[in-house]
Amino acid sequence: MIGRQVAVIGSHDDSRFLNEAREIGRHIARRHWVLVCGGRGGIMEAASKGAAEEGGIVVGILPGNDFSDANPYLSAAVASGIGFARNSMNVLSGDVIVAIGGKTGTMSELSYAFQYGKPIIICSFAGGWSAAFADIALREDARSLIHTAATVNEATGMLDALLGGETARR
Repeated sequence: MIGRQVAVIGSHDDSRFLNEAREIGRHIARRHWVLVCGGRGGIMEAASKGAAEEGGIVVGILPGNDFSDANPYLSAAVASGIGFARNSMNVLSGDVIVAIGGKTGTMSELSYAFQYGKPIIICSFAGGWSAAFADIALREDARSLIHTAATVNEATGMLDALLGGETARR
């Protein structure tokens, strides 16, 4: 059986909110869910580190054609060779998407997630493109897809509610 997967998205060069991303990664691993991310630094690396510290599985989908950008906490890396087009793969690989801040790459992932009908948890405490996206999407009455979390505890509580604490797909 394939386990539940949570995609964590955010900027590769953001040094803010790393502790929060790490805690979210730890929570994902404690629930025995797989963490999927873009596999690079910043928010992705912090979430990966948290999951790895708890013995979790972390899959990174890299934009390049080699593993030179991979963060050291990945369990497995996919060298997509398709640049930012890999953002579609990132969100399609998650049952739920957790957005922590971010820039234009994160915005593209959020757009894909929205188009694919994926539940999205926006960590509003981190600001960035994800918080701006939530404002726009909520005006379009996307309340069933967009969930905003003002704290890490709210974000992890939303993950539990959305995934029902299950570790495997039906």
